Amino acid sequence: MSRAPRSPLSPREFRATVSTVQKAVRASDAIILRHFTRARISHKADGSEVTVADKGGERSLRRSLGKAWPKDPVLGEEFGGSLVRSGRCWLVDPIDGTASYVLGIPMFGTLISLLIDGEPVFGCIHLSALKETTFAGLGHGCWLTREGGRARRVRVGPARPLNQAQVGLTSFKESDLSAKGGPWRLSRVGRELLRLRLVGDCVQYALVCRGALDGAIDPLMNPWDIGPLAICVTEAGGSVSDLNGEQSRIVERRSFVAANSPQLREALCALVGNPGSPAGA
Repeated sequence: MSRAPRSPLSPREFRATVSTVQKAVRASDAIILRHFTRARISHKADGSEVTVADKGGERSLRRSLGKAWPKDPVLGEEFGGSLVRSGRCWLVDPIDGTASYVLGIPMFGTLISLLIDGEPVFGCIHLSALKETTFAGLGHGCWLTREGGRARRVRVGPARPLNQAQVGLTSFKESDLSAKGGPWRLSRVGRELLRLRLVGDCVQYALVCRGALDGAIDPLMNPWDIGPLAICVTEAGGSVSDLNGEQSRIVERRSFVAANSPQLREALCALVGNPGSPAGA
C-alpha cells in the first residue's frame, strides 16, 4: 500500500493558511458582492469580460496575501505576474465566472491556490453569492464550510462508468462545437453520459468534491483556474488531468478534467481528447 505524500504544510501551517485565506476572501467579497448585478463590463484583448469588481477584488486579495506573506510572488488573472516553479507562489482569480456574474447569476467564485515548486499544495474555491467555501491542503483533506457553520470533510462520490455518470461542462471553447472549431470532441459528450450539466466554471468542481457530480470538463484553462481545483479534487479522493490525460505540471496545462475515479477521467479523456493536439501540451 502506497503512502500519501508528506505535506509541505504542517497542520499548524494549514490552519493558519485557511484562516488567512478566509479573511482575504471576506475582504474581497465586500467589493465583489457590492457590484453584483450592477457591474458594467468591458472586454480584454482575448475577448473575455472584465469588470471593476474583478480588478478591485484582485487588488484586495493581493493586499491580504502580501500582508501575510510579503515575500511570496502572486500570479493573478487581472494583474499578471510570473508562474514560479521554485519555492512558493500564489495564484488568484477574483471572479471565476465573470460571464455569470454580470448576468446576475450566482454561479461564480473566487479562486486562490498556493504552489510550492510549481505544484498546488493548498486551494480554495469560494462561492461568494452562494456563501460556501471548499478548501483543501495536500495531505489535509478537502473541506466544505457554509456561512455560520463548521467545516466538514467532503469526498467524491462512488466510481461510475461513463454511461452512468453525471458530468458538468463550462463551455464549448476550443472544440468541434465552437464557431472557430478546435481539437476537443465535445459533440460526443452528451451522447455517452447519463446526464450532462452545463453548470460552469469553478462551481462544478466544488460539486465534484462533495459527490454531487461525477466529473467536470473545461476545454480552456489558465494556471489560476487549475491550481485550486486540482488540489481540492485530489484531496477529496478524485483524479485530474488535462483532456489528453496528462497529469504532470498540471497548472501549466491548457485544458482540465476532474472525475471521481481515474477510470472515469480516462474514459472522458478518451471520449473528448485529441492526443495529437498541441492544445493539451
